[in-house]
Amino acid sequence: MPPKSMSLAENRISAMRVLVADPYSQLREIIRDILLRGIGVAEVLEARNGREALDTLHDLPCDVVIADTAMDPVGALELTQKIRGGHDGIDPFTPIIVMSGNANLGEIIAVRDAGANDYVAKPLSAKILDLRLHAVVSQPRPFIRSDDFFGPDRRRHMNAIFRGADRRNTESETIDPGAPL
Repeated sequence: MPPKSMSLAENRISAMRVLVADPYSQLREIIRDILLRGIGVAEVLEARNGREALDTLHDLPCDVVIADTAMDPVGALELTQKIRGGHDGIDPFTPIIVMSGNANLGEIIAVRDAGANDYVAKPLSAKILDLRLHAVVSQPRPFIRSDDFFGPDRRRHMNAIFRGADRRNTESETIDPGAPL
């Protein structure tokens, strides 16, 4: 039983199964050590590419996916699209953190628009990974379904005093990640 001083997010993280998908075994090992020893997740699974990640997710659901953009044959962008599409029975609400050694604005926008929850640039630090993991667990954003998007609400801050025009042409459906599709 966890100590009473643990927060709800820490309790959830200590019971989590995280899938790390990256083509480099050394980086997977570093991230696994950070997640297990530094952050305290329960279990870390590994995949060399997005295809292996999809197979793993089909067989064994994970609480969070951390995936690299440079994987071949399936990178983080396509992996995110397939997860959000519920490919092969995979939970489309699974939080996804995308990482990249070649961070650029176009790539960031593409993975955001595919439905990733967060994006981190390599080299990763244990602190940044911890902050991102805690954010997707303790501050989950509602999911949005529109004609051309399904994923976490891309707006990070809801401004109740906003008085401008809404940029959307149509209303999107907001979905609680715990609700059935």
